[in-house]
Amino acid sequence: MADIAWLKKNSPYCNGKWNKDFLYEYLVASCYKDTKNYVTKYLEKYLNNEALADMLFSFLLDDDYDGSDSQIGAAWFLGKFDRNVLKKKKELLIKAQENEVLWKRPFGENEDLSWL
Repeated sequence: MADIAWLKKNSPYCNGKWNKDFLYEYLVASCYKDTKNYVTKYLEKYLNNEALADMLFSFLLDDDYDGSDSQIGAAWFLGKFDRNVLKKKKELLIKAQENEVLWKRPFGENEDLSWL
């Protein structure tokens, strides 16, 4: 797992593009106490970025990442995402919400999704 020094040197967003390898490390780091706050503060300013939403869904819905901490991070950040962006990703969000594994769902089973 990456530490804060590594995270600071390897920004997943540079020159208007997301680096999937670095974002993977950030999502994994978001699951650990010593790096969660740094990653959260970094990514929260992009929670309206449509390209980031696409990439988060790609981690969450890709079987290659099945069981990875990156999926936990992706689901958590999607749950915090700008709802106007998520409305554009309705099919992907519904697919994620239908997952039998509860932690892979961006929103809890009792959350009101009527806005979607």
